Amino acid sequence: MGKVPRCFATIDSELLLKTEDELLRKFFGQDTQDMFISFMDCIHPEDEDVFRNAVEEMKTKSMPGNVVMVRLLNSDKEYCWAVITLSYNPQTSGGEDIYNLHIVDPNDDSGQQLEDSKNEYSVFLDLMNGILFSYEIDTKQICIFMRNGGQQLRLFSGSLEKWKEEMLDGKLDVESEAAFSGLCRDLEMKRSSFSYNIRTSSFSNDNTMEQCIFKAQLVAGHNDEKILGCITSMKKHTTEQDNLVYAKDIALPVLNKKSITDYAKRAMTVSGNKVCLVILDLDNFKTVNDTLGHMVGDEVLSRSAEIIKAALEDRGILGRIGGDEMMIVFPQVESETELRNTMRTIRTNIEWEYKDKWAEVKVTCSMGAAVYPDNGNSYDEIFSLADKMLYIAKSKGKNRYVIFVPEIHGAILNPDQKTTGDILQKVQGDRNGIMQQLIEQFLVRRVMTFEQMITSVGNCFNLDEIVTVSGERFANSNVSVWNHEGYRSGVEDPVYSAPESGFLDSFDDNNTLVIHAIASLESKTERLYSKLKDNGVESVFFYKFSNTSKYSGYLLFAKATRRQMWSEEDKVLLALVGKIVEMSVY
Repeated sequence: MGKVPRCFATIDSELLLKTEDELLRKFFGQDTQDMFISFMDCIHPEDEDVFRNAVEEMKTKSMPGNVVMVRLLNSDKEYCWAVITLSYNPQTSGGEDIYNLHIVDPNDDSGQQLEDSKNEYSVFLDLMNGILFSYEIDTKQICIFMRNGGQQLRLFSGSLEKWKEEMLDGKLDVESEAAFSGLCRDLEMKRSSFSYNIRTSSFSNDNTMEQCIFKAQLVAGHNDEKILGCITSMKKHTTEQDNLVYAKDIALPVLNKKSITDYAKRAMTVSGNKVCLVILDLDNFKTVNDTLGHMVGDEVLSRSAEIIKAALEDRGILGRIGGDEMMIVFPQVESETELRNTMRTIRTNIEWEYKDKWAEVKVTCSMGAAVYPDNGNSYDEIFSLADKMLYIAKSKGKNRYVIFVPEIHGAILNPDQKTTGDILQKVQGDRNGIMQQLIEQFLVRRVMTFEQMITSVGNCFNLDEIVTVSGERFANSNVSVWNHEGYRSGVEDPVYSAPESGFLDSFDDNNTLVIHAIASLESKTERLYSKLKDNGVESVFFYKFSNTSKYSGYLLFAKATRRQMWSEEDKVLLALVGKIVEMSVY
């Protein structure tokens, strides 16, 4: 089978060729310059209805464009697969309907041309707001999705058998079950093309039964075969807004509040899915508007949304829920590591985008997250937990993310708390209780891991970093680090593990060293000072381990908040934490 060139043509409402470029003329092998021929004469008979329906859809639904895949007849009388992007010719608006045809080979690997085509298809798919599906014949995996605001929204992704089970579990009209079985059979038998009329509640926002047309076609690629299709609702809509399954935000290329909420709730109905909600807020955004103007603020908001979408790729969907506050939905959480990596990428990329851009304001972001069904049984529960984690991230100095962990945050939060102040007050009030818990569960009963203990201390005291440096008898590791990105053990870091003697001589008789202003540390240990300064640390409290009067390591508790003194209570309780760790090790 030959290959179609990248070419261009126009047709009228009767599907007659009006113009074509030289490449298409050579492909057809005939001179059409001085006469009109029907474009249908060039299309495989089995694909004629596919093309005709695509043009008809643009007319009846007032669609700005459409995309179709058909076989075209070349000069050697062979049929070649071609992807055709249709659009209205703007030069003829108000007169005769003329359509532009951008034609490419589906396996075109010509670098930038292929990228341009992908961008064109993405724009048209976004404008169409259609529901699409693909079926991988080899793996028997089906993915149902739609495009919106440059994002691909997965409505279902999994095996064909799992999709059958979900559809037959109350999502099909009884009279449509036979048609649905035929659809699944044609997918498995890889029929070249088929169409079914099915009543289902799977694609309605209010779970009512809607008449939907499933159309599909077999596509053969270089290495595999797949079936591509579209799903069209026959429901009569009263307004353009009603016609959108998921609507965009009025100002940003992301979903609006209702749509991202509906998407999250829909994702939580898929059995076996772990769904994560992330509430994201731009730090100091009000200052941007107040000092630099709302036009700059709009640019910051728009650019931040693009940065977030780029980091998410196809793993999550972004929506705006108000002002500069956004929500990310991860419909299928594969692992906490992947989740943390994505959130870390978002935080870092936004920070670097605006680093040193303006002297008067620093733009970063804070995030709070919770996972369904691990942390709650409903959307409202998960949203509330994620929102409270955002409060904690803000209160700990901003520019960080906090993921809900029951063992850590369960004792701090309760359903009635609404504000950052409420949460901080609860954190402060629970310090004595948490210290008793550490002694009992970590030191005595040994039912709490070192990571859990350190994480509890970090959250309880509103810290930004805890570093543990010890001898080889401690967990077979010299250095472990906890911060807002998580806990790491076995860290190889000579700056932490080999401090200068001037630093070791600075501890008092209680084996503690308090640094209220990081600059005062420079004279004691220049290397450690430089590292902490680069990490954004502003004040530090140290506890030194001593095993039979011999240096055995230390604990470092760090804060990134400026002008925040270590209180006497802080120093007493953190020294107790150091003693607890020392007793458990030595």
